[in-house]
Amino acid sequence: MLKEVIERNINNNYNVASLETGISELILKEFLKGNAKLTIYDTENILKVLNIKIDNTEGKKIETALIVREEETKDKFKFYAVYWLEKKKFEVKKSTYCNYANLLKNNIIPVLGEVKFNELNGDILQFFIYKAQGENNLSEKTTKDCLGIIKQIIADGQEEGIMPQFVYSKRKLKYKKTELIGEDKKTYTEEEYKKIIDEILKNIDYKKLGILLGLYTGMRIGELCALQFKDIDFKEKCVRVTKTLQRTYNPTKDINPSEIKITSTKTENSNRNIPLTNEIVKIIEKMNTGAENYILTGKKKWTEPRTFRRSYQNFMKKLGIQPLKFHSLRHTFASINIENGADIKTISEILGHSDIDVTLKIYTHTSKKAKRKAIENFDKLFTKEKRKKEFDTKYKGRICCISKNTGKLDFIGTIKEVANFLSITTTKVCEHINEGTDHNCYRIIPQIEGITHKNGIYMGG
Repeated sequence: MLKEVIERNINNNYNVASLETGISELILKEFLKGNAKLTIYDTENILKVLNIKIDNTEGKKIETALIVREEETKDKFKFYAVYWLEKKKFEVKKSTYCNYANLLKNNIIPVLGEVKFNELNGDILQFFIYKAQGENNLSEKTTKDCLGIIKQIIADGQEEGIMPQFVYSKRKLKYKKTELIGEDKKTYTEEEYKKIIDEILKNIDYKKLGILLGLYTGMRIGELCALQFKDIDFKEKCVRVTKTLQRTYNPTKDINPSEIKITSTKTENSNRNIPLTNEIVKIIEKMNTGAENYILTGKKKWTEPRTFRRSYQNFMKKLGIQPLKFHSLRHTFASINIENGADIKTISEILGHSDIDVTLKIYTHTSKKAKRKAIENFDKLFTKEKRKKEFDTKYKGRICCISKNTGKLDFIGTIKEVANFLSITTTKVCEHINEGTDHNCYRIIPQIEGITHKNGIYMGG
């Protein structure tokens, strides 16, 4: 069989075969599995590169086999998914392509791969959610990432006229909610936050400096790993975030499937300047080993996220604090600032979110502390207003007596003087002021309420 002959000659060296034939490793693998088609030209090229000799009769068999295989597989979702992924290689960043490839290979094709085009309908997304979060136990985020890819593939197939046109169900998609233990599970408490910083400052090194910057700026781990001393503006006291470092995994490659890449940041808004405190600037200045050196190592060689993540986790364990995900430093930075009254738009810009709605969606939850603080602030405001309106006989300010008939200011003086003018007690004067009641002939109002007069005429409200 043709498939066995080609597979035997490749001998699992898909990377080499891909370079020599110009056909991606994923396409080669899927072709041999019967999930993708190749043109006669590509097939002949493979045979030529692998030095596989065939006669004219065999050539006809190959052509016939390809046609049959194409008829058998071209109407399945996995066939078009592989084709779509191949196109994306030239349209998106390499890290995004690798993420697409991983999700397709591990989560999407195993569920929808055998679904035929004529079986696709508006309920396909809900079916995938049940399958992904049920049997496959995927998180809500990963499931949504997969759905985004599925929608793109279907939309592309419909645009090409290959997949049938249909509308998705109008009912809202249902996800299995992840149960969290405690409201602040994704962030460190203020006490832990202070404890972490105190410990870092006792004996700081380059890795701890990275943790400190994570807490003080909310930078992502990839952004910190790519940070060099030249990215610090010591004069303006800020850090310029323009790049990120990450390890990408390409499931279509058998040899060296992962590699480190330093690329531009996640989105255009991720390119940003973040202000630094005087203390942080002084620390970085003392540790500066050269403009081209990386801040997390002090050398020209970077450290990658998984290595830095291990250092962070070990530090937290030694400190006696249960380590959360490194991304929790970012959540902690944002949450503590928002709880203490920081403007949400400012925090959104510091975090590098694409727009303020992203920030609001992530940080709409409030902690018990934030809720209590809101109530206490309101209580303080209410108490302040109440105190403001409660006058007693010890009040030394001036009180105005406004004639109810003429509107003129007939008398102004202390509470005692007003009491004598009206021939009532000082307690009664305070009662008129606090309860807003009028004397038979006068409105009695403290001068601090905005009483002004011109030619003896009351001008207040």
